[in-house]
Amino acid sequence: NCAIKAGVVSADEREQSKDGGRALLNLGHTFGHAIEAVAGYGTYLHGEAIAVGLVLAAKLSRELGYVDGSLAGRTVRLLEKYGLPVRLREPLPLEKLLAAAGRDKKARSGRMRYVALERIGKAITVENVDAGLVARLFTEAGAGN
Repeated sequence: NCAIKAGVVSADEREQSKDGGRALLNLGHTFGHAIEAVAGYGTYLHGEAIAVGLVLAAKLSRELGYVDGSLAGRTVRLLEKYGLPVRLREPLPLEKLLAAAGRDKKARSGRMRYVALERIGKAITVENVDAGLVARLFTEAGAGN
């Protein structure tokens, strides 16, 4: 794993690749970083916020038609097996989550990029994800108004 990560990072040190590159290491991070920012750093451990983000990324991948519906369920079961959260512990304001996601470092020219799964083991970056879809995913995870 370390050798794979080192190869990806060295090929795209400044996360500038148009076709994924280093951003691919961040599956679930756009969602997870938004959760950390809105909940307040320390409310969730980084891995806990990213665990919720992984579930949302799996659901995003399904909604975009890349993977079938079973992937989200498999993701949830695996994370729960290790005691990680799969949804928000308490509601966080949806508008603040969306705003925080919009400030993510993977954005390019004001356009959001999310990391999705084309299939298990193959991550891709996607742009122009419908904001309504992102809002629905956050709401399904427990976001409120």
